[in-house]
Amino acid sequence: MNRSRLAFSIKLILGIGLVLLLLSRKDVWQGATSLLTGLSPLGLAIVLVIPVPLIWASCLKWRVLLRYRACAIGLPSLMRYYVMGYFFNNFMPSSLGGDLARSYMVGRRIGSQAESFAAVLLERLTGLLTLVALAVIGFLATPSIHDDLLVSGSIAIIAGGCLALVAVIWSPERLTAPLKRKAKKHPHGARLVERLDQMRTALASFWTTPGIVFQSFAYSLLYHLLTVANIYITARVLGLHLDLVSLWAVAPIILIIAALPTTPGGIGVWEWAFSVLLLPVGAELEHGLAVALLLRAQLLATSMLGAALYVLDGVQRLREA
Repeated sequence: MNRSRLAFSIKLILGIGLVLLLLSRKDVWQGATSLLTGLSPLGLAIVLVIPVPLIWASCLKWRVLLRYRACAIGLPSLMRYYVMGYFFNNFMPSSLGGDLARSYMVGRRIGSQAESFAAVLLERLTGLLTLVALAVIGFLATPSIHDDLLVSGSIAIIAGGCLALVAVIWSPERLTAPLKRKAKKHPHGARLVERLDQMRTALASFWTTPGIVFQSFAYSLLYHLLTVANIYITARVLGLHLDLVSLWAVAPIILIIAALPTTPGGIGVWEWAFSVLLLPVGAELEHGLAVALLLRAQLLATSMLGAALYVLDGVQRLREA
């Protein structure tokens, strides 16, 4: 077994272990299933439709950044590729990921993988900076969660990690050169250095265009506000009443933790993040688990749609060949 398969197996075992540990609490599992079985067909329909405005908002920014890179592609096409990316994120047992998949598909269409990757990179980086900023602002504006060590500790780690990433990307070349030489000696170091250099190159001219910067962060803000609304609405259709003000602070933390590549598809980590971090906003463990499972069903449904679109896209390309 090579290293990549071993790492994947370890992550999968870790994720399954986290799920089993959470489900071992009989009262938590029973409470979550009770909420889910009481979900009305209308509530389920609402949850399944919510991804549409989320994908739309994200693709608005993606289109702006592609145009900035002198690549024109329509919004409906970008939304289709974005949905395909959900499939790769949730069903493919590899490190490819949805971002690289949609970057490749768009790059094939516009005839430039470099420009497509740069646009996706800028989209994700501006989204990350906006998400971390929202988490910090929300935390500072919500005194009721200041004493929660889990929340405050998560905020400190996330903000510190973001600052470290920004420092690495924007550091002068003369300061990063020695670190690059050392990093390239490790198996995965060369790839990391290559990705960081691509970030630096993509950002070199990005900050010299204020209009593009403003639009990117504005669409990022819209997307993340819709994401918080997604969690809030999902909780409401389950009959839960979360404190919306506190949720603005906690939701970005949950999303960042759940997005970390710790387990395949975030298995276990996703469920634990919602179960534990929704406690400060008025939920119980079983409430958070129910929200996590319903949101995972939402992601899986979107992924299945992405799989169907991917197959149709492949058939169309075969006919055109």
